[in-house]
Amino acid sequence: MSEDFVTRLQLQLREAALREERRTPVARRVARARRGLPGPTPVAAALAVAVLALAVALGAVALRGEPQPAQPRIAADVRVATGLSSLASGFGSVWTADPNRGDILRLDPSTRRVVARIPAGGEARVSAGAGAVWALAGDLLYAGDKGPVRLLRIDPATNRVVARIPMRTPAGRGFGPLDVHAAGGVVWVVGAAGALRIDPRRNAADRFVALGPVASRGAVADGDRVWTLAVDGRLRALDARTGRAVGAVSVRAPADAHLVGGAQSTLTLVGHGWVERLDSGSGRRLWKADLGWDIRSWIPDRDVIWAHLSHDSAGRDDLVRLDADSGRRLGRVNLPEPGVAGMARVGRDVWVATPGGRVVVVR
Repeated sequence: MSEDFVTRLQLQLREAALREERRTPVARRVARARRGLPGPTPVAAALAVAVLALAVALGAVALRGEPQPAQPRIAADVRVATGLSSLASGFGSVWTADPNRGDILRLDPSTRRVVARIPAGGEARVSAGAGAVWALAGDLLYAGDKGPVRLLRIDPATNRVVARIPMRTPAGRGFGPLDVHAAGGVVWVVGAAGALRIDPRRNAADRFVALGPVASRGAVADGDRVWTLAVDGRLRALDARTGRAVGAVSVRAPADAHLVGGAQSTLTLVGHGWVERLDSGSGRRLWKADLGWDIRSWIPDRDVIWAHLSHDSAGRDDLVRLDADSGRRLGRVNLPEPGVAGMARVGRDVWVATPGGRVVVVR
């Protein structure tokens, strides 16, 4: 039963009781005679008491703030291209990349239709924030070894590329760019050898944090810190201004663990079929959840976390909702197409882009 149903039931019972109290004994007898109905039988009275008890019990649960959340469901399933890679939400739109045509696509969140195409010149990763839409475009498959990679700044007011930033360190060296993240007024491009910070006021790189071999199990750029997970399981924090290590914590990460981003003040370790949240200050484990299948993507969403689980080739993928404080499962939904190219929160919905070119909206 929903909270709205419980509330309506309580109001109806209370109104009926008040009406009954206002009647005199004579009026109650006249009303029963007018309807041709006898007074309440023991069975009817017992049923009324049971319904009232149920309403009170459910109302108490609602007042404690513990209603069971509704199961997630698919609200829309739309094919927007022959293939997609990456997904981001911002500036009243949803942004994704069509690797087959080499375009950045702008989608209307209400109609899920493509409203603009911006040429990117190759495969791209997108992020929205720091005053613009940013697309890391070019030879991402080989991290720039087979061709150039540039960071495109797209003006959301005009859908035009207003800057093309070469992916080189301030010293002029390449570093193998792989992904882009815009937040907190700055833009980070993370690669195999380090993290490059972009100043959006100048459209130029102003910092490079070299990670070296310790970055082989993941790196996360977050504000003035860059976090890395070394092969020996040590979690290191680097100062984004100097590149110097400012802390290290042993987190006993299994061999299949990789470091990915998380909600504020947390980091996330993802392995084969499991996910673990860590406090970014101490490295202390907050919780660990065994999900049973490969975790291909993961995004925080207020007080919940959405995880994309990939089954074997014969099964359908799942989108699972977890409680952010405990890792407890709150629901799941089967997805119509395997694989995930990107995930993003759009209003109250979660959008999943597939490599086959579909956008699945889950509510």
